[in-house]
Amino acid sequence: MKDKEILKLVDEEIEKLSSLLNIESERFVEIEDGEENMKYIKVRFEGEDLGYMIGNRGRHLDSLQFILQVILGRKLAEDVNFRVFVDVGGYRKEKDDKLEQMALEKADNARILGEPIELPPMKPSDRRIIHLALMKFKDISTESVGEGMDRHIVITPIK
Repeated sequence: MKDKEILKLVDEEIEKLSSLLNIESERFVEIEDGEENMKYIKVRFEGEDLGYMIGNRGRHLDSLQFILQVILGRKLAEDVNFRVFVDVGGYRKEKDDKLEQMALEKADNARILGEPIELPPMKPSDRRIIHLALMKFKDISTESVGEGMDRHIVITPIK
């Protein structure tokens, strides 16, 4: 499936979902190519009074992203490997930037102290942001440890 066809399908499904949820905002959709034939479908909503789409600590936003992932999974061809990312009013971007900043600070702490630093438990998407932010450093390693809701990252300096 070509990017143009995917964009058209994504636009149609977002239009349906927006009308069902009574969302009135500007929408922007873009597709980025990732590793191993992965397509990243990024949907951004911009406008006034969109806080209800974000919800408490981004829960509505996560749900909206999940729903869109499922809908598109049923509509797109089976050979299309993709992930959907939804942002509302820059909320997710701002949150990801804060996570990256915190990861860099904690990595510095691990280097200075010379011992592992444990971060608080996080959901998988937040842990992924931290792993990606720190993977470029050769003197730091990250590992997710724990189970379920207690799963967290340990940042370890490499000697």
